[in-house]
Order: sequence, then structure tokens, then C-alpha cells
Amino acid sequence: MSKRLLYLYYFFLLVVLCTWFNTTSAPPMPLRLIYLAALVFPVFLKAPNNLVPIINCFTALGTYGFSRSYMPTEKWIYLLIIVICLFLGYSKLKRFQRPPSLMILFCVYIWSIDIIQGTKIVDIDYTILIVLLSFFFVSKDGSEKNSYILAFMIITLILGLFFLTYGQSSAISVSETGRRSWVDPNYFGNVCGMGVVLAYNTIVNKLSQNLYFKRIAILTIALGLLTLVMNASRGAFLSASVSIVIITFFSKVSIKTKVGIAVLVSIGVVAMFSMGAFDVLANRFMDQDDTTGNGRTLIWEAKLLGYIGLPTHEKLFGIGYDGGFSLAIPGGYGFHNDFLAFLVDYGLVGLLFFLALMLYPIIIVGKNSSARPIVISLVLFLLTCCSTLEPLTAGKLPYWYYYFFIVLFARWSKSRQR
Repeated sequence: MSKRLLYLYYFFLLVVLCTWFNTTSAPPMPLRLIYLAALVFPVFLKAPNNLVPIINCFTALGTYGFSRSYMPTEKWIYLLIIVICLFLGYSKLKRFQRPPSLMILFCVYIWSIDIIQGTKIVDIDYTILIVLLSFFFVSKDGSEKNSYILAFMIITLILGLFFLTYGQSSAISVSETGRRSWVDPNYFGNVCGMGVVLAYNTIVNKLSQNLYFKRIAILTIALGLLTLVMNASRGAFLSASVSIVIITFFSKVSIKTKVGIAVLVSIGVVAMFSMGAFDVLANRFMDQDDTTGNGRTLIWEAKLLGYIGLPTHEKLFGIGYDGGFSLAIPGGYGFHNDFLAFLVDYGLVGLLFFLALMLYPIIIVGKNSSARPIVISLVLFLLTCCSTLEPLTAGKLPYWYYYFFIVLFARWSKSRQR
């Protein structure tokens, strides 16, 4: 099977995935098993270094799309897939990459704390191990870089189309400000933002010279930004905005190009304002009765006070994911902040691990003046997400694969510099 046929084959599977419109029940189990086998084995046999982008793309669409999906939601299934593929193809994967030692230590630590404190395995444990083993399916020369970027852009494009075409009829909740959603709009918005940020980097920093790839990137930026605005998640809008500002001001393009970008962005903003796209987002920023921001600070205060009252050894090593979820708030509640979640769930040691992971790709690129702004912009996007949500401690696979790609991009940039 040629590369062209492989792309057409997965485009067909993508169409199949996106045309299951039932919002109450998933496809029959035999069909789901056949679909999963058809998804995994062809790419594994013909292009194993593209296995991870395929899994990331289809899993994200299955998770954040408006209907039930062919894709399973259980993390252990994806871990099993990765392990089976690694076992069957280890001989031809020997020339591929290996996971960083820091991440191996982090994985062992998180698993140990959750088993000791919670006596069970949770999503973050499965997800970290999936990402760790995914390094074995990555080439050293970065030949599949565009596949990773394309996967995130396709996620943004399809979720954006879902939002604009089916959002009204398939919404499961409507807020007082008019914000509609079928999944948590904050996580949904940030997943869309990943494709926007990578597409913007592709255009501004010329990550690809392929004309068709650039056209897809431009379309992703336009549709993705419109989706971010109409989705009205302030956190997602802020995450993308911070990253785009960093890319624009610190990329190695001429002042004339930066001015041109600013003009185009201004025209786009005016156009969206004139269409009323900003109405819900503006209302959420201006609405003094919107308590979601204050609610987060109350959660943070309760969790932090609970953490302060813990014994010293638990302050250092944490109380596990389940312990942190149940801490201080009757019935249990999430943190809406990964920094605080790592501190409470996995202690001061866990928080230091988390910060070290965020710094790791920046350290890899070192003084590489062309790659450093790109990596910093991608890391800042993720850190901004983590300041109002808890995607990493909750084990959200697309977010961890986004970090995975940052590390890969930093490694590939360093190898090319040599």
C-alpha cells in the first residue's frame, strides 16, 4: 500500500467515524472491534511511525465529537494496543526513539503513589504509560512531523465543523449566557486550540513547504479561531491568544510580515464581531453574575487548606489521585488547576516532576533561535490550559499527546541542528 493509498484509506475511516450521528448509543460492539482493528493494523504494518498520530486523531474526535463513537473510551484498551504493537514489531522499531529518563521516573512515581495511596489504577496512570511507550514508534529524523501536525489540525477542523453545524441540535446544555456544548466547553476549546496554534506556527515559522499543507493550516486557523470565539471558553481563548502572541513577536520573520499578520488578525476580529461571533464570549467576560471564575478560587482555597492540614510525608509525596479528588470537598471535586492537583495528589515531589517535564523540551532546544520560540509557545499554551483546568492529572490523552509532540519537535530540532 503506497503512502497515497494509506492516506485515502484513513480518510475513508475518518468519514465512517464522523457519519455516526447517534448521540445516545454507540455502534454495535462487533462493528467497533472491526473498526478498531481496521484502524490500527494497516498503519502499524505499513508505517508504524504514523501509528501515534492516527490514534491521537481518532481518539480525540471520538472523545470530543457530539455523538457516541466507534472509538473506545477506556484508556486500558489503548495501552493494550500499544503493547501488542510493540511486542509484534519490536525488531523493526529498534531504530526508533526511546522515552526520556525523566518521563520514565515520573511514570514510576505516579504509578507508585496511586497504587500505595489509592490501591487502584486511574486514567493518568494508563495515559502516562501509553505516552511513554509511544516513543518507541517515533523515528529519529522526524519524517512523520507533518503527520502529527496534520492530526491536530484535522481534529480542530472536524470539531469546528461539528460545532458550527450540529452544535445547536446536539447540545446537551445551554448556559444562561447562551453558551452551548455537548462536552465540557473548556476541554473542547483547548483541544481545538491545539490545532490552531500548530497551524499558526506552520504558517509563520514555515514548518512545512508543502502548498496543500499550508492551505489546510490556513483553513484550520480560520475555522479554529471562529470555533474558539463561539465556544466562549475564556480559558481556551486565553491559551490560544498567549501562544499566538509569543509566536508572532518572537518568530524569525520580518517586521513587515508581522505587521501584515496583525492586519489580517484585525480584519478577522472585525469580521467575527460583525457576525456576532463574539457575543457570548463578551457576555461571559462582562457578566458579573458568572460565578465560574469565583467558583474556581473557592475550590483552590478549599483544596489548598486541605493540603496544608496533611501530614508532612503526604505533603511531600501526595495522597494519590482519588485522595486529592475527595480532599476538603464532600462528595469529591476536581481542582480546575493542574499545578494544585499535582501538588495535592502527588506532593511537592510530583509538582517538581511536573514543572521539570514542562521545562524539559525548552532545555532540549537550548539556544536554537529558530526552534526555541516555537517550543516556548507550545509549552505556554499547555501551561495556560493547566492553570484553569486539570487535563494532565485527569489523564486526558490528547493533552498528553500534545506534550508528547512538543518533546518530539524539540528532539527533532536538536538533531537537525547537529
